[in-house]
Amino acid sequence: MYIPDIETKSRKDIKVFQEVKLQKTLSYLHKYSGYYQNIFQQNNIDIANILTLDDLQKIPVTTKDDLQKFNSDFICVHSDKIIDYITTSGTMGEPVTFAMTDNDLDRLAYNEYISFSCAETTKEDIFQLLVTLDKRFMAGLAYFLGLRKLGAGIIRTGPGLQKLQFESMKRFNPTGFITVPSFIPKLISYAKENNIDYKKLNVKKAVCIGEPIRNPDFTLNELGKKITDNWDLKLYSTYASTEMGTAFTECSEGKGGHHHPEMIIVEFLDEN
Repeated sequence: MYIPDIETKSRKDIKVFQEVKLQKTLSYLHKYSGYYQNIFQQNNIDIANILTLDDLQKIPVTTKDDLQKFNSDFICVHSDKIIDYITTSGTMGEPVTFAMTDNDLDRLAYNEYISFSCAETTKEDIFQLLVTLDKRFMAGLAYFLGLRKLGAGIIRTGPGLQKLQFESMKRFNPTGFITVPSFIPKLISYAKENNIDYKKLNVKKAVCIGEPIRNPDFTLNELGKKITDNWDLKLYSTYASTEMGTAFTECSEGKGGHHHPEMIIVEFLDEN
């Protein structure tokens, strides 16, 4: 299992590391981001005074509404540098576009590379990807890029299509799934209805996205139990969002997603 050195450091060392990165990021935003140029000017913020993580409270919170209303103002590069266009699902209002450069795609690949490695994936694994790569969906692309960087095999079946899923399992012998966990009981039902001995297939684990499989105390919730009671799969929970461009994935302990301090500064806010 590969874990970056910074993730094993003390909280003090991580804080110092992140504060250096924060100052570089603020300098970049001040130079290239129309949105943050306006925020700094309107609020009389001198970025030279933002030196620590605690200083972040001096900058107004950027909300989903801001991303929707000022979407293009967040883009910091010329249009000829944009390689891929990603949008959110739009379940909370108008979809938000995220314009991805080569570097952004490399970042996605690295994040999923360390996430899959954390979830005990190696280049010997073959993963059946039961999520879409089309419709401007970030996660499917990120998983593909991460597995490719890791050197693991990939079977791009997409969601649904139970018949195709089992045909692929029999033909390619995948060791794992990447899927919305509520789809696994549907696979189990299909297998039972069609006399498929699914328990003898080579699949041993599943990276579960989009839905929780654990209770707050990290025990499996009803969905997680429904899966493991009927199929001996090792489940790894992962949490992510398009806005963060970062995923937090479990290791074998199943005690919550690993934080990647080299990827993102995480701050928990109350309703005020």
